[in-house]
Amino acid sequence: MPVPYKPLAVANEFIVMAGPSGVSHMKLQKLVYCSYGWWLAYHDEPFINEQPQVWQHGPVFKSLYFALNQFGWRNITSVQNDNFTTPTPRVDDVDDEICGMLRWVWARYGMRSAEWLSDLTHKPGSPWYETAAEFSFRVPKNTPIPVDRIKAHYRDLVHEYGLADA
Repeated sequence: MPVPYKPLAVANEFIVMAGPSGVSHMKLQKLVYCSYGWWLAYHDEPFINEQPQVWQHGPVFKSLYFALNQFGWRNITSVQNDNFTTPTPRVDDVDDEICGMLRWVWARYGMRSAEWLSDLTHKPGSPWYETAAEFSFRVPKNTPIPVDRIKAHYRDLVHEYGLADA
């Protein structure tokens, strides 16, 4: 198991994949969340060091929100750092399995809009929806989406999409 990464390290990989056109903060949140889920479909432990939380617009990694919220709806075109005293967080190039999974997530979802991805993560039966429903959709701040719920959802998707041998 690789050392867990910050959500921003994963987001920075998607910023690089997006190229000069960049990618919005909201879309990055959803791409990082999908990466978190798809990783859990095949592994027991998360590769990201933070659990996503239930926010109004879907799953959100709180640290990523605070690192990128100054961009509003503008696309982010260069890698970001959340602490000027440390190197910019990135996924290590030698983490072949994680890098491959991130490229797969980008190929699957990178062309989708932030709104489409938000709708995807809000669907009835999704981990976000099930967690929000427990609170009658009046979720207290900082409520995490349970890891086991995300893992079960994405493992179901593996079977639904016939990816068990992928």
